[in-house]
Amino acid sequence: MFKNLTDFGYKRSALQALGFYLAYLLLTIMIGFLAGGIMGMFGYGFMDGLKVGTLSAIVISTLLSIFTVKAKNLLNFTNILFIIATGILAFFGGAFLGLILPAYLTTK
Repeated sequence: MFKNLTDFGYKRSALQALGFYLAYLLLTIMIGFLAGGIMGMFGYGFMDGLKVGTLSAIVISTLLSIFTVKAKNLLNFTNILFIIATGILAFFGGAFLGLILPAYLTTK
């Protein structure tokens, strides 16, 4: 289930894609907490930390989509739309929604 998490060219089954989603969800949440905590140490408020957490979810989700499409040589118009949709989903739902499309792309 958690096999080859850093191999973006690996074709995953549905169960392995779920493992990919869970692993990177945990990683993204930890990075968001760390970034928010660092901002808190410098006197920024909760809302500023929330913005940084959302920004990190957008960046990480979008980068995972780009890495997956590039590693699998799947660069076409549909997958470019998937990459854009990943950023939009992450903007509205954080890592919980933003990582759905990268996990799906790993099954192609």
